[in-house]
Amino acid sequence: MKPFSETARETRAKASELAEKTAENARLTAEAAKARIQDGYGRARAATEDLAARASEQASVAREAAGDAYAKGKVQAKRANSKLKDVAEKQPLALVAGAVAIGALLGSLLPKGRSDEE
Repeated sequence: MKPFSETARETRAKASELAEKTAENARLTAEAAKARIQDGYGRARAATEDLAARASEQASVAREAAGDAYAKGKVQAKRANSKLKDVAEKQPLALVAGAVAIGALLGSLLPKGRSDEE
C-alpha cells in the first residue's frame, strides 16, 4: 500500500492536469466562439452595407423618376392651358357649355342635404 502523502501528491498532480486541460478547452471554446461572433458580425455588417447601398440607389432612381414625371406634367399642363385658351378664344360658348355640364355632373354626385321640413 502506498503512503498517504504519495497518494495525495498523485491526486494533486492529476487534479492539476485536469484543471489545465479544462482551462485549455475553455480557452479554445472561447476563441472559437469569438471567431464565429466576429464572422457573423462581419457578414451582418456587409449585408447592412449592401442593403443601404441598394436603398440609396433605389432612392436615387425614384428621385430621378419623380423629376422626370414633374417635368412631363409641367409640359402637359402648359399644353392643356394653351389649348384651353385657344378654345376660350375660338369657341367661348362651347367652353361655357362644357363647364355647365361638368358642374351639373359634380352636383349630381354630391349627397343631397336635409331640407328644413325633415
